Amino acid sequence: MKTMKKIGVAAAAGVFSIMPVSTSNAAAQGFTAPAPAAAVGASTNSAGGQALSLAASVEAARCSWGANPPYLSGRTVNASVWSSSCPGGFRYTGVLQRKRWYGWQDLASRSWYGSMGFSLSKGCKAGTTFTYRSYVVDGVGTHKFSAQRRFKCR
Repeated sequence: MKTMKKIGVAAAAGVFSIMPVSTSNAAAQGFTAPAPAAAVGASTNSAGGQALSLAASVEAARCSWGANPPYLSGRTVNASVWSSSCPGGFRYTGVLQRKRWYGWQDLASRSWYGSMGFSLSKGCKAGTTFTYRSYVVDGVGTHKFSAQRRFKCR
């Protein structure tokens, strides 16, 4: 009996794998579509990353997040950071920074899960002038920076 090589495709939680199968066991290697996810979910895979269910992938596509430019109010520099329509299992961190001769200095930060918004604040010393920015980083390391603003604290 001649054995021919075929390619079988298997899918689970949005991850596809391809494997060669022989014709003698091709019927046993049939493709079964994954059942629809009952709830949004993410699980940690063997590499330490997250594997998303199909429903989580769709919900994550609607998710938006970012950081607004800092503003000065009296002797306080403020910036708002936010996420909207994001799954509860996704972590975000917002950071307010000022530029120094050696690089960017973190002044305030806050982490959260899902959809929320926060104001980050830091007092400033009268007479000082610095350039400020804010950003949000998601759980996989994607950064979204605000525009930079330069203030003289009065």
